[in-house]
Amino acid sequence: MVFRKGFSLIYTFIFSLKFAGVPEWSKGQGLGVFTGLDKMNRIPELAKKNKDVAMAIIIQAIIDEGAIGADGSINITYTSKKNAVYLWEIANAWNLVHPIRSKNCITHTKWCIGFRAEKREEIYKLVGPLPDLRQDKMFRHILRNYTGGIHKGKRGETKRKTLELLKNKAMTVRDTAYALDLSASTVRTHLRSLRKDRKVFVSGLNKEVTNKNQRTAQIWAFSMP
Repeated sequence: MVFRKGFSLIYTFIFSLKFAGVPEWSKGQGLGVFTGLDKMNRIPELAKKNKDVAMAIIIQAIIDEGAIGADGSINITYTSKKNAVYLWEIANAWNLVHPIRSKNCITHTKWCIGFRAEKREEIYKLVGPLPDLRQDKMFRHILRNYTGGIHKGKRGETKRKTLELLKNKAMTVRDTAYALDLSASTVRTHLRSLRKDRKVFVSGLNKEVTNKNQRTAQIWAFSMP
């Protein structure tokens, strides 16, 4: 399947049906299969029965509206409850998501769809690599194998490595997490500790980042003694 940012969902659905070998397509009816609202309304029904169709819809939503967190979360947020429920019902049919959540803001309500951690690798195997290189890097990072618990490195080793990185150049939380092969939450914990010791400081914010990823977009720099 081929996906790209801003690509019409309708055409994504159509091409996904061709990819999935849906019977109507093989009859040579082409794009005429989905002319009319009654035909388009069949897409959710098909997506709940055909995983290729479902994944085409889901990955396009991730590309257009998703936030891939350095901590391992994959969330899609809508201000339209109808759109959120539409996507959630399709993803839930394949047990890919948690229960839908709502968040009340000052002027509106947001509806959030969160994907299950144990399903991330399955999703990526079906649709990866993503056409957006930045998103693909984020996705691959949360799929990495890492050790923790009793296998953690020597005490102070992560802080030392973090300082060595920041001595060379200022870095965001996310980029530091990539470089050290750690989760963003672990990196933030060490950075806060180092800031308390006055060894690092927040020098700014990556202006290219979306509001969805601001926590990992803080730029941290080494404090000169």
